[in-house]
Amino acid sequence: MKKLISLFLIFLVQLMLNSCATVFNTSSQEVEITTTPQHAKILVDGKKYGLTPQIINLERGNNHVIKLDLDGFEPYETQITRKTSAWVWFNVFNGFIPGFIFDYMSGSMYSLIPDNINIELQAVKPPAAPVKK
Repeated sequence: MKKLISLFLIFLVQLMLNSCATVFNTSSQEVEITTTPQHAKILVDGKKYGLTPQIINLERGNNHVIKLDLDGFEPYETQITRKTSAWVWFNVFNGFIPGFIFDYMSGSMYSLIPDNINIELQAVKPPAAPVKK
């Protein structure tokens, strides 16, 4: 019976280690977005996410376009890009292919850069005064 339990535990550990990035990295990542002044509208890939400051959960498998908008201030746009996570390389020690495929399909093989956006919004400049002749 002890051998059976030991084999089961070894199998479980091996199964978990086959997709290291999925186990340790998950398929989404928290990104903190803050602005000065606060309460700017947040749009991620065209979808509304409320007002700043906020921590939002984004899927790791894709790049994301972040737009910040506040009345009286210039709109701001930036991109969060995915980068291969170091966790994916642990699959090399565990047969590589099964874990790598699972991590790729779930998107957990990536990390999002940057994971913290802190922007000072610029006030809209008033229109230039007309030139007198």
